[in-house]
Amino acid sequence: MEGSFVVTASGMKLPMTCCWTARAETDVGAFVVTAGGHPIARSTRETRQAVGVFSIALGALVVLLPAVLIWMCRVIIPSCRITALPFPVIPGVIVIIVGGYLFWKHE
Repeated sequence: MEGSFVVTASGMKLPMTCCWTARAETDVGAFVVTAGGHPIARSTRETRQAVGVFSIALGALVVLLPAVLIWMCRVIIPSCRITALPFPVIPGVIVIIVGGYLFWKHE
């Protein structure tokens, strides 16, 4: 994970906040994939609604992790902040929209 550690004066490597954000985003992504498989296994209205609510919460978590919950580096120059902060927003919003569709779908 190049760029995700800072070397102290004593030579010790410490993970930067972007490292923790990337790990958390990966874990949340695994939950999104798992939730996406449930309507395939059991396609009832209640399952779709439950997966919809869960997806809305996960999508909000994807958006909030780098911006509010874990934060990113305060300096604007690092490439990790430039790439890691805006990119989870688009997939997070897509997950929220799909979750809303699953929740309000009446079939």
